Amino acid sequence: MQDKSFKATTIIIPEVSNRLVLEEAFNQWSDEVKPNSILHVHYYHDMEAHVKGYQVVYEEPWMAGYEIETPKEDVTAHMVV
Repeated sequence: MQDKSFKATTIIIPEVSNRLVLEEAFNQWSDEVKPNSILHVHYYHDMEAHVKGYQVVYEEPWMAGYEIETPKEDVTAHMVV
């Protein structure tokens, strides 16, 4: 069964006032993470802290779970008569 996993992240560049630089950081993040889908992106500007950024909620890429291989025991078969 395939489970969906959602995460949230914040992308900021301190002391940068250029929104194009922030968009480039968002694109770089997207290329690295490769989310299945992006549910919500919120642009914010904190005037007091002088910080601009994006808050992103996204669906993680699905990865098949690793099956743990259990060592098989050597068992001798006996016939019961």
